[in-house]
Formats: sequence, structure tokens, C-alpha cells
Amino acid sequence: MNNPKKIIASFITLLMISAGAVTLQAQSFTDAVDSFNAAQALLRGGQHAEALAKFQETRSIASSVGSEADDIKSRSERQIPGIQLTIAGGLLNAGQLEEAIPAFEKAIEFADEFNNPDIRSQSLRALPVIHLRLGNNDFNTGDLDGAEARYRKAIELNPNYARAHYQIGLVERRRNNLEAAIDEFDRAILIALNVGDTNVESLATNAARDYLTFVGATQVEDGRYRDAIRTLQRSLEYDMEYADTFYRLAEAYNNMSMYEEALTAATSALRHETGGQVARAKIHFEIGIAHMAKGNTREACSAFRSASYGQFRAAAEHNIEHELNCN
Repeated sequence: MNNPKKIIASFITLLMISAGAVTLQAQSFTDAVDSFNAAQALLRGGQHAEALAKFQETRSIASSVGSEADDIKSRSERQIPGIQLTIAGGLLNAGQLEEAIPAFEKAIEFADEFNNPDIRSQSLRALPVIHLRLGNNDFNTGDLDGAEARYRKAIELNPNYARAHYQIGLVERRRNNLEAAIDEFDRAILIALNVGDTNVESLATNAARDYLTFVGATQVEDGRYRDAIRTLQRSLEYDMEYADTFYRLAEAYNNMSMYEEALTAATSALRHETGGQVARAKIHFEIGIAHMAKGNTREACSAFRSASYGQFRAAAEHNIEHELNCN
């Protein structure tokens, strides 16, 4: 005798199989075409997120239909990476940087899945730029550790990213880490030269020059004249036409009683100084100090007269009237 429970269970199973067959049959070629057209309409209307979802749905429908819908499936797959890139780009342009990162990463996933190297390349180029911008935001708010982490991530994604090395140099300068800053500026210069980035090359070169000149000037003010000379000579390796470096060297040499060297440095400072009489006054003052120490009264008087401007006027006139008795 048949078991009634087994008969009922078999009947239910048969119904489920039949329902599944009906569902599969419902995914026809026409359904795939209609879904594709609907996705295209959403894309034309600028509804990118909805279009992306619809193309993914279309791909699924086409897959269930079989070889008859292979073209629909292929055309849907070609659309998906580009739409995701557009979504990511929209977030970037809107300044939604944190949200843009996973969006570009998703574009890379789609590009790999559907063999679109161009979309992959564009997405990979965008990610380091985003991390750099986020690092700049951290830097501007004083979060130096956060900024460095972002810059390091940018370099991890693009080892030839000269600007990220330059920015780390600025972080180290803010931390007063001279050697670490110069190392990063040097890396930025080298990479920039290799990739033809003249803007970053100039920025990093000037940053290294300015930082070394600043440190050298501080060492002069602290009475560390030998250290200052070494530091300022390093600065000249980045720019042999920077007037302020030569002026600071003249200061250091005068304080070391190295008057010939002071005159040479001061003469170079004058040659490269582009400012007016006030800007040149400090250089003339160092020339006057060197000539006065060497006993060159006429040259010293002439130099101090040229130095009688701005903040150097009182000291220059004192030397003219009381130390040298210039006519």
C-alpha cells in the first residue's frame, strides 16, 4: 500500500520542479532585449547607478537564456566597467573623496572581470590622486601622521608619484626633520626628472633650497657659523643663483673672520639680487664689514653708504661717522 505522505511529498517536489522550469522559460531572448533597452534608457537619462544595476540584471537574464543571448550578455558586460568609472568620477568631482575610493576599486574589479584594461588604467591613475588630496586635507589641518599615511598609500599605488614624495618632504619640514625632508625632496626631484614633471621638479628643488637656507640662517643667528657654512653650501647645490643663500654665507664668513670668502659670497648675492636698494642694503652691509676688517676704508665707506637703507641704515651710518670717519 502506498504511503500517502510520500505521495504528497513527491507531488510537492514535482510542482516545485515545474515552477522552476516555468521560471527558466520566462527568461527569454525577448526579456533580455527588453532589459538591455531599459538599461540603455537609464544610461541616456544619466541614471548611472540604476543603469549599472539594470545591465547587471540583463547580463544575468542573458546568461540564463543561453547562447542565443550571448551578444546581449557581451554588450552588457562592455557597459558595466565604464558606468562604474563614471560613478566613481562623479564622486571625485563632487569632492566625495572617501566614497570615491571604493567606487574606483569596484571599477578595477569590473575591468578585470570583463577584460577592460583602459578602465583599469584610468581607475589606477585616479586612486593615488585621491589619496594625495586626502593627505593634503590632513596636512592643512595639522594631522601630519594622517597626511604621511595618505602620501605613502599614494606612492604604494604609484611608485613614480613625485608629488607625493614632495608632500612627505613638506611633512618632514613641518616636523623639523631636516635630513628626512631633504631625502624626500631629492626623491621627488629624481622621479620628476625621470617622468618629465617639471613643475614638481621645480617645487622640490626650491623647497630643498629654501629649507637649507632657512636652517643655515638659524645656525648663523645661533652662532654656529661652521655648521651654517656647511648647510648653506648644501643649499647652493640646488640653486647657484639664489641671492639669500649667498648673503647668509657672507654673514657666516664674516663672523668666522673669513673676509675674502665673505666678499666673494656677497658679490654673488648682489649679482643675483633682483630687489631694490632696501633689499640690497643688507648685502652691502656685509661687504662693508669685510672691507672694514681688512682695512679697506674707501671700499668700506662706499659699501656702508649703499647699505644706508631700511633696518641697516642706523648701523651703516654709525660705521660711516664713528668707525671709519668717511669723508
